[in-house]
Amino acid sequence: MTTVDKTAVPDELLVPLDEPSPFPPLRPSARPVAQDRWERLITTVLIPACVDAVWEALTTSERVGRWLAATGPSWACPGEASILDFRDGEFFRCQTDVVEPPGDDDRSARLGYRWRWVGVGPATRVTWQLAELGDSTSVTVTEIGVNGPADWRSWNGMGWPGILDQLADHIATDRDVRWTWRRMGPYVQAELPVPPFEAWAALTAVPALQFWLGRTAGSLASGDRMPFVLGDASGTAALTVTEHVEAGQRFPSYLPSVSFTLERLGWPGQLSGYLWIEPAQLGGSLLQVFHTGWEIFGSREAAPHDRTLLTQFWVGAFGRLEHLLTGGRPPEPSGRPSSGPHSWSA
Repeated sequence: MTTVDKTAVPDELLVPLDEPSPFPPLRPSARPVAQDRWERLITTVLIPACVDAVWEALTTSERVGRWLAATGPSWACPGEASILDFRDGEFFRCQTDVVEPPGDDDRSARLGYRWRWVGVGPATRVTWQLAELGDSTSVTVTEIGVNGPADWRSWNGMGWPGILDQLADHIATDRDVRWTWRRMGPYVQAELPVPPFEAWAALTAVPALQFWLGRTAGSLASGDRMPFVLGDASGTAALTVTEHVEAGQRFPSYLPSVSFTLERLGWPGQLSGYLWIEPAQLGGSLLQVFHTGWEIFGSREAAPHDRTLLTQFWVGAFGRLEHLLTGGRPPEPSGRPSSGPHSWSA
């Protein structure tokens, strides 16, 4: 007698296991492949002087030190690196690409270079274009950047008119018009090859703070006081977190940040500080820190040495953080971009 298996599935209902399913599951398949933002700033001024006089003021290191920043003999030399030093700890590191002085027939000139703020910020390209117009010279500066800070247009855009006015003032009066040290700053930026939320989670972890920030106690939690080492021979300072905004908490950006005060033995008071991160190119982020409150040191001709020390500390700290996030190796594309709020790659 034949026994019938009533639980057996009829052959016509079986899905072959050795063939791709003709009806795949519904899953997200779209992924970002590029997220770039190009920006351009163009600023112009008409200076009542011949193009040769303007070119000399723009390219001679001694003259540049009187209206913009201190620099050396490699300034405006093709293919050479140079520094524009503001003598308060902050500077631009420059790489000159184009030097075209005015000629006898062509009364125009061009100077072009790339620069990075304190040597580690995002690189942008600057081009000065001079054109003689009768007894005057038209000076136009164009700065082009990609994936810079969100406030780049306002920060740099508001700065260029003042710089061109200083150049014009110096040429007209032969006065030293370079500004003295600034009571805001230092402002340090660093590009990280890790998406913002992943980077923030890593950099705020206590074990990581000991490595990149020199933490000796405390954390970056709201209300915590965190002493840290400024350097082998530079002593210590302490920050107290006044607010820690976690990712996804605050509209409209939903980006994390830390506000804090900074104190050091011997200072007459506290500085304010702000540490924040934002997305840059796909799979990358830009970490930034900014200080205010140097007025506590009163009216001084030169910047306090600790302003330079603090700039150097943050540059070094951000470098250690990048080393921590990459294991000391150049980052490799993961090929697995995911998204955070507002479709930021995470």
